[in-house]
Amino acid sequence: MTLDKIETINGTVEIKAKDFSGPPKYLDLDVAKKNLLDLKEVMDESGVKFGLIYGTLLGAYRENNFIKHDHDTDLYVLEEVKQDLLNTLPKLLNIGFEVCRYDGLLLSISRNEEYIDFYFFKKALFFYRKNSPGLSAKSKYLENTIDYTFLGVPFQIPNNVESFLISLYGNSWKTPIENDLSMNHHWYIKTREFVRNKVSFLFPLLSYLKGLFNKHLNKK
Repeated sequence: MTLDKIETINGTVEIKAKDFSGPPKYLDLDVAKKNLLDLKEVMDESGVKFGLIYGTLLGAYRENNFIKHDHDTDLYVLEEVKQDLLNTLPKLLNIGFEVCRYDGLLLSISRNEEYIDFYFFKKALFFYRKNSPGLSAKSKYLENTIDYTFLGVPFQIPNNVESFLISLYGNSWKTPIENDLSMNHHWYIKTREFVRNKVSFLFPLLSYLKGLFNKHLNKK
């Protein structure tokens, strides 16, 4: 459920909700770069560790730039660092950012009509970290990071970045493909769609097992 405010040690932050249902526009690269660099300065001053992920990681590593046909900037934070990030929001508001979405799994901020999404990954079973069924990754990728120079400054990326990109986008990750979402390559999503389309009689069982799995995780 999307919230309307966030409590931080530096005060309450109001969420100015925006409609994300319309057709997305491509990034304004100059604005996206300045937003990311200004955000990083605040994060570094506050000691909040974050990393590049999804299309932003792919562009930084493959093209040393944002992907021209991308729609926003994708970053991630480990669940145990989430509150530290939320506590920096008043500082981000002071430099012109707005908080436009937050549901506990995803935080979206914007400035000059360009968005930055923060994905929060909590520990899950089988050495994974989970944001949602289609947005999960092996813990080693998200926890073991290195400095990588992007936009002239160091950002955190997975130590074994090419293996991680293969897990996100398949072996074709080196080839630019417009709107090639990582969810399209995720094992859970692919398995679910196979069951739905090929052996639909098993879909209720898969849904039931998923419910038990999520119930177990919520007890942790």
